[in-house]
Amino acid sequence: MIRAVIVDDDKETVMLFSELLQSNDIEVVGTGYNGQDATFLYQKLKPDVVFLDVNMPVYDGIYGLKRIREMSNEAVVIITTNKMTISSQLALNKLKPSAIIREPIDIDEILRTVNQLCAPSLDSEQNMKQTIVTLALKNTLLELGVQEYDKVISLLQKDHNATLDDCYQNPEYLKQTLQDLFGNSYHDILISLNNNMKEISNQQDIKDFLQVLEN
Repeated sequence: MIRAVIVDDDKETVMLFSELLQSNDIEVVGTGYNGQDATFLYQKLKPDVVFLDVNMPVYDGIYGLKRIREMSNEAVVIITTNKMTISSQLALNKLKPSAIIREPIDIDEILRTVNQLCAPSLDSEQNMKQTIVTLALKNTLLELGVQEYDKVISLLQKDHNATLDDCYQNPEYLKQTLQDLFGNSYHDILISLNNNMKEISNQQDIKDFLQVLEN
């Protein structure tokens, strides 16, 4: 779930905006009322996105964005505003907010923008799945014993010049290796692997991976 911080000097706006986000599966982990709050909350909570009003007394949104940018150029900061002065616009041009959304808030625009900015890239998502699959494979093989695990690793290297990490993209390597080593016990290993991957086995690319092993 995406984690958000909302900063606006209008407490009613903060409350209503929080309710809107939470009803759309965005977790509001912190709220503040000036740019100094924004700085503190970002440093403490490391949210996925900060919604930051520009026009606030004492410490405004420009102050908050500047301090957040000093901590991270990659921070996702969405500026919300109902009016923009020329000086504010010039300052924002230098600080490069992730997006600027005009008030009154359009929740559909907010959700589209958040999903575009906070959704993991395809590459990072694939890397994450590969890591999970590799860990499940390792756990399954270690359940057979350290010697059996070492045999699988050795045969993958010998026959396919591959590691366990490569099996996510090349499940046929794993299938042949396990069948060569374990013969009739191969089916039991697949049952164990399915159990170790049950939390992600409903995802299509994981289903495709397991289907190669089962057919």
